[in-house]
Amino acid sequence: MAFAARSVLLVFAFLVGCQTIPFDVGFFQPPITVSHAPARPITQYSLYNNTTLVKLGEMKAQVPSFDGKGLLLASWTPHPKGATGRPTFVVVHGGHGLVPTNFASALWLRDTFHANVLVLDSYWSRGQNENWATRTRFGANMRALDVIAAGQWLRDVNKVDTGQMFVMGDSQGGWTVLRAFTDDPFLSGHMKGLYRGGIAAYPGCFSHGTPTAPALSPYTAPVIIFTGGKDTATPISECPKRVLASAAQWHHYPDQTHGWDAANRGAAGTPVDGECGKAMNVYNPFAVCRSHATTDDMRRHIQSFVENLIAKPSR
Repeated sequence: MAFAARSVLLVFAFLVGCQTIPFDVGFFQPPITVSHAPARPITQYSLYNNTTLVKLGEMKAQVPSFDGKGLLLASWTPHPKGATGRPTFVVVHGGHGLVPTNFASALWLRDTFHANVLVLDSYWSRGQNENWATRTRFGANMRALDVIAAGQWLRDVNKVDTGQMFVMGDSQGGWTVLRAFTDDPFLSGHMKGLYRGGIAAYPGCFSHGTPTAPALSPYTAPVIIFTGGKDTATPISECPKRVLASAAQWHHYPDQTHGWDAANRGAAGTPVDGECGKAMNVYNPFAVCRSHATTDDMRRHIQSFVENLIAKPSR
C-alpha cells in the first residue's frame, strides 16, 4: 500500500504538458546488503570461469552507490597500460542478473577497442537473485542511478576519459541504457558529459511515464538500439515509436529471438551457433537462440558506432 500511495502521489505530480515527475532517489536506492558475489549465480554458472579465467577483474564491492550508502559489486578491468586516454565500457545486465553473456560482451569490447571494461551488478549487491517483474523499484530508474554512480567513480577515481566512455546493456540492461540517456531533468543533469553514448541490445522499452515504467527518449547522447522480430521477452510491440526513432541508429533483425548473442558455453568457451533454450523466467519462458551471424552483424555496427563517436570531438 505504501508503494501504491507513493506512486499515485508521483503520478499526480506531473508537470502540465510534460513527462517530468519528481525523482524519488530514496525509493530508487534500495539498500546495499551484500558485499560478496555468489560463486554460483542464479543459472549455476561458475563466476570464476567468467572473470578470473578470462582475465577480467574479480567481482567485488567497489563502486559507491549513487546515494553513497554502500558499494555496488563490479568487475573492473583497466587496460594494462593504464585506464586514462582510452575507451571505457560499462556493461549492465538484464532482469535475470549477470550471466556469461555479459562477461562475453565485456571481453569482446576489451579486446576490440583495447579498452577498460566495468561489468556492473545491480542485483546481487541488494540481495536480489532475479527480478522478472521488472516494473518495480529495482527497474530502470534504480539502474540508471547505478550507471551514473559507475560513471562518476570511473571519472573521479580511475581518471578515465568520459569522451570515450560508453554503457552497453541487454534486455533490462538495454532498458536501463535507454532510461539513463533520456532527457529527464534529474538524470540528464548527471549524465550529460559523463558518457559518450549508449548501446541497447534487445531492450525492454515499455514507457508509460510512471515511476516504474518511466519516460524514454529523447536522448542526451547518441544511442544505438538492436531489436529482434521473434523476441517475446522484450517485444518490439511494447516500444513507442519515439523510443526507436530518437536513437542515432536502430537495427532490427526480423528472424531473431531474445539473446541472439547468448554465451551458451560461458565467456571462456566457444558458443554453439543455432542452439536454442528457454530463459528461467516464471512469467515468460521466452526462447533464446544463439546466432553467430546476427551477433557478428551487431558487433560490426557497434564498432562503427563507437569509432565514429570517438573520432568526433565531444560537445
